[in-house]
Amino acid sequence: MTTAGAPAVATRPRLTVLRRAAEFLADPRRALCAAVILLSAAAGLDALGDPDVWWHLLLGQWSIAHLQVPATEMLSYTANGLPSVPHEWLSEVMFAAVASVGGLFLLALLMGGVWWSGVIAIVLRSRLRGAGLVAIAAGVALAAKAAEPVLGTRTQILTFALVCWTMWIADTYLRGGGRRLWLLPPMVLLMANMHGGVVVAIAFLALAVVAEAAKRLVHAGTLVEWRRIRALALVTGLCALAVCINPAGPGLYQLALLTATVEAHKGIIEWQPPNFGDPGMWALLLLLLSSAALAAFAAARRRLDPRDAAVAAVGCVMALLAVRNASLCVAVVTPVWAAAATDLGRAIRTRSAPRRVLVTTAAVVMGGVIVALAGGAVAYTVTRVHAAASPPGVAAAYPACAATVLGRSPSTQRVFAPYGESGYIAYRLWPRALVYAYGDDEAIGVGVFHDYYRIAAGAQTAPTALQLLDASGTTAVLYPSGALTAELASTPGWTHVATDRGEQLFVRGDLTWAAGASC
Repeated sequence: MTTAGAPAVATRPRLTVLRRAAEFLADPRRALCAAVILLSAAAGLDALGDPDVWWHLLLGQWSIAHLQVPATEMLSYTANGLPSVPHEWLSEVMFAAVASVGGLFLLALLMGGVWWSGVIAIVLRSRLRGAGLVAIAAGVALAAKAAEPVLGTRTQILTFALVCWTMWIADTYLRGGGRRLWLLPPMVLLMANMHGGVVVAIAFLALAVVAEAAKRLVHAGTLVEWRRIRALALVTGLCALAVCINPAGPGLYQLALLTATVEAHKGIIEWQPPNFGDPGMWALLLLLLSSAALAAFAAARRRLDPRDAAVAAVGCVMALLAVRNASLCVAVVTPVWAAAATDLGRAIRTRSAPRRVLVTTAAVVMGGVIVALAGGAVAYTVTRVHAAASPPGVAAAYPACAATVLGRSPSTQRVFAPYGESGYIAYRLWPRALVYAYGDDEAIGVGVFHDYYRIAAGAQTAPTALQLLDASGTTAVLYPSGALTAELASTPGWTHVATDRGEQLFVRGDLTWAAGASC
């Protein structure tokens, strides 16, 4: 039986939710903050920005098909058979599994979601430090722009998210205790098989332990109970042991320590210090400079926690050492930036009575429009990612036609192609084609990269580009028009087969299979 009072009781929860939503949207600061956080998701949505996605997919498919992890280099003919450390094997399996269900588009959405989850953790850490909504919005906007050059469908985004959530768990435990601290060892165990950057999270945890212990010893800043510091130290030690449970064992630490130095010597741009003459790096520069200024202001007011200062300083140094560390810098610096910016705003703001938010129809509509515009921008980005991940979109960005032509060859081709496109060539043609050098270059020595640059430049002095091609046994060259292709065009034995997106495909040997090929 329905009573007269039943309808009112049933609709009260709905009215409460609507009232809260109206109050939220009517506050311009909340609406702005929500819109910026929502819009930040677009920064991490990119299907083709990182060419490494192709060889990750290929190796993941191989692991699934063979039920094992590759331990030697398989895709490059300059390092074929050499030992390789499969520190990303689980993420590659995940990439391949997701792509088998929804293609590159679904994979891009997944990794964009991983990035955005890290942003949420940054927001939560900012609120823990008392940051205001406007400062959080400004910090997230700057952080997203600073990290954008290294975002996309990349395995290192997993490390970014791990660092963000690891530091949030550590923050909340040091402030209020709880059991979530014990989530860290299994999280690290999982990540130890997804990306070698997991050791960065361990380093930040260890730095937090040392900083809190030092604060207790010198009685500086807000002090944390020794029992919590000891518990965090214990969990950090367990995490350090969990890192060793992977195909490389403890060698993963050595890989992480040596990779940055070795890769920098290979000339890989993302392993070089940021070039602040590049407009794409200006947001990172602004983040670093403003962080230094805000840290000085907070320190002068004795409101800069030593732990935050130490962790943020390490993050800034990492960003100055290599472009790819920009996202890790963002992960640890942004909460401190937002808190200090809030303090600065309060210091310069004239005293006034707390502003009361009036819930009017106009205010609610305006707030709704702001949030809706942000949602529309994200939706538009999603449609662009979908178009880029489609076959026509891939063909517009990669040499799909040239790969099809090479796929007609009855014998295995050894292809010299641009570093950024070689992973795609391998994905399309392996094992019918091997490449000179590509993104998974741990087994490929520095000397090979020096030769790669000489060949790409069409070197005329010994060893010349042609001599290096001969010495490596290269049978096909796919490269943009320039000195190299001009030299090949005038060299007997090399035949121009096709032109794809301005890149010239030259092949030597029996070419009966290439008859009539065109792009």
